[in-house]
Amino acid sequence: MKAASNALFIMFMIMAIFSPVSRAEDTPERAVKLPAFLEIIRSAKQLEDARIPASAEKSQTRKAYEEASQAGKRVQNDLEWLIHNAEPPGRLYAAALIKRFDAQRGKEAFEDLKSDKDSVSYKQGGEVVHYSVGEIAIDLLSPHPNIVIDKQ
Repeated sequence: MKAASNALFIMFMIMAIFSPVSRAEDTPERAVKLPAFLEIIRSAKQLEDARIPASAEKSQTRKAYEEASQAGKRVQNDLEWLIHNAEPPGRLYAAALIKRFDAQRGKEAFEDLKSDKDSVSYKQGGEVVHYSVGEIAIDLLSPHPNIVIDKQ
């Protein structure tokens, strides 16, 4: 009887070790009520260069980014959730926003995104180019990034 009990325990431990782990923050089903400006960032379809002329009309995404920037640490938990659950451009916007008020955590967020292979359209002026989230994260971690999504 003891051998059967031990075998059952070992089988349970093996199943526990090799079963996929689900993190609550990675599930889009999480009941989260985002402010309207973060909802815009969450569903962003492209990443936009921050170097726009002062006279140019700002997109809805840029306005939402600026509003999130003003909200600062007050929305950090939501931004952390967006890093895992937003559309690809929204993940990068969320990391950049966190970096505005917590440089170390922002750097860590970009480090986490380096392996993300999802495609992102990046709009600079009238040109749209395509990169992976990881390629943009690597660029934004460099001392002199080519891509600018935050003018800070």
